[in-house]
Amino acid sequence: MTVSMPVSSLTNYNKVLSEVDGGKEVVLTKNGRSKYAVVDIETWQYTTSMLRFLSDMRAVDEEMAKGGKWHTRDEMLQRLGIK
Repeated sequence: MTVSMPVSSLTNYNKVLSEVDGGKEVVLTKNGRSKYAVVDIETWQYTTSMLRFLSDMRAVDEEMAKGGKWHTRDEMLQRLGIK
């Protein structure tokens, strides 16, 4: 669940962090518009790793569309930084 708060809420950052610790994402608004997001570190790490994965998969898809070669499982794991 996402909680929306004005950026001025950061004057009481403990309240903002307590929402995040409760498993919620906090969207900070500025002039009534979403501007920033505060999430726990696990969510941030998961999100950034998924973005890297999807970016790598897109690169592979583009390579294959140009007639690229198939990669073995081990090559893909190494390329993705998993192994």
